[in-house]
Formats: sequence, structure tokens, C-alpha cells
Amino acid sequence: MKKILKKALNSSWMIAKLVIPFSIVSDLLQYFGLIESVSFIFEPFTSSLDLPTGVALSFASVIFFNLYAGIAVASTLGLSAYEWTIVGTFMAICHSLPLEVAVLKKVGMNIHIHWISRLILGYFGAFIAMHIASSDLHLIQNEIIAQEQIKEFIPYVFNSIYNSLILASKVILLVVSLILFFEYFKTLKWFKVFLEKHSYVSSLSVGGLLGVTYGAGILLQEIKQVKPKEKILLLVFLMLAHGLVEETLIFAFFGADVLSIFLIRVGIALIAVLVVHLMINKFKRRN
Repeated sequence: MKKILKKALNSSWMIAKLVIPFSIVSDLLQYFGLIESVSFIFEPFTSSLDLPTGVALSFASVIFFNLYAGIAVASTLGLSAYEWTIVGTFMAICHSLPLEVAVLKKVGMNIHIHWISRLILGYFGAFIAMHIASSDLHLIQNEIIAQEQIKEFIPYVFNSIYNSLILASKVILLVVSLILFFEYFKTLKWFKVFLEKHSYVSSLSVGGLLGVTYGAGILLQEIKQVKPKEKILLLVFLMLAHGLVEETLIFAFFGADVLSIFLIRVGIALIAVLVVHLMINKFKRRN
């Protein structure tokens, strides 16, 4: 029990130290008009996804830091549920690239293929989300944080701090609840037996449900037992569809179409696995 509580506290601290400062800094950048003065560079990219230019900063945060940093920045932009569906799809596919590259490198994934394919497929997924998301979502504004028009600097800062604390609290509540659930699930005897007998499925379930970084220890141990061809296919899938539970549910806070985000991620991952499978078989026939 102490181990579980320690994990929950560590996760809570990690979320808080990213969400709160990133949210406040983003608010301050908007207050001084700095986001608009820089984000225009990315206008061709963001406009092609029907998003405001300020989203570029949240994309940079999610790519180089993690999902929570990107969400913290995006939460200050007043995005609609429609925009959150697009943003959420990209973020779910393209977050924490430096960290996850390091994890997947240890299990045999080529780092250049990893980050290039993640960025391309992240854009592709967001493009799909833009076309399938319901137009009604335009009418649903982000209500997780009360957006107030405050001109005075000091009240603006206090309001920003308050909003960041609300956002961090809600994300922490969700993540800790999932940690407690997964830890309890892992204690069930039948689940332990299942994991021991099916190393491929166990690696897939740990990475797919919990995430590459959260389940890295189990993933690194289990994947050694996986056959070379299955290992490649497993890594391709996990590269695009990991942490499906936590990373999808977080965007529900903002009214995003989480079913679309989930299905796009899984669909892209399965298509990528099929393509790699066909390429491997074709290469084998030639040799």
C-alpha cells in the first residue's frame, strides 16, 4: 500500500510541477502579447488543421516535455471542444518524444524512424480529427477553467494561479484514480497468471493501457521474451497507441470527442502495423 501511495504522490508532484508553471507562463505570454508575435511563423501548420496560431506553443511543449505541459499551455487558449478534439489527437500521438525515444531505444526501436513517423502520423491523425469531429463541438467552449477578461496585472496573475491549480487538481484526481485502479488490477491472481503465460499480450497491455513511460519497467522485462518479428510489430503499435486510457480521458475534461481520439489512434496504429507486416513479408520473399 505504501508503494502505491508513493507512486500516486510522485505522479501528482510531476503533474503539478508541470501544469502549474506552464499554465501561468502561457497566461503571462498572452497577457503581454508575446504568443501572437511568435506564433504567426507556424500559421501555415495550424491553419491547415483549423486551429489558432497559439496552439503551436502547446504543440512544442507537448513534443519536448510531456502531455501535461502541452495541456497546460493549450488550456489557456480558450479552445472549443472541436479544437480540443484536433489538439488532443495530435498530442496523444506526439507527446514526450525525447523521453519516449529513450525508452523505446532500449527495446530496439530506431530513434529516427520513431520521432519522424510520430510527427507525420500525429499531423495525419489531427487532420482526420478535423474532418470527422462534429461541427456542434464548435459551440462547446472550454469550461474547465473560468476564462475572465482581467486587465490589471496583479489580479490577472492571481487568477492565472487559481486556474492552474484547478486544472492541476482535476488532472491529478484522474491520474491518481487510474493508478489506484491499475495497481489493484495487477494484484488479481488471474491477471498475474495471464501476464506470465502471454508475454506478447502482457507487453501490449502494459504499454497500451498504462503508457510507455509508466509501464517501462514491465515493458523492458517482458519484451525480451517476444519473437523478433512480433517485437517490431509490437513497438510500432506502442509507438502510436500507448497510454490509451489516461491520455484519452484527460481530454474529456475539455469536452473533446474522446471516442474519435481513441479510434483514430488505434486505427492509425493498426494500419501502421499492417504496413510494416506486409513490408517484412515482402522483404523475406525477396531474400
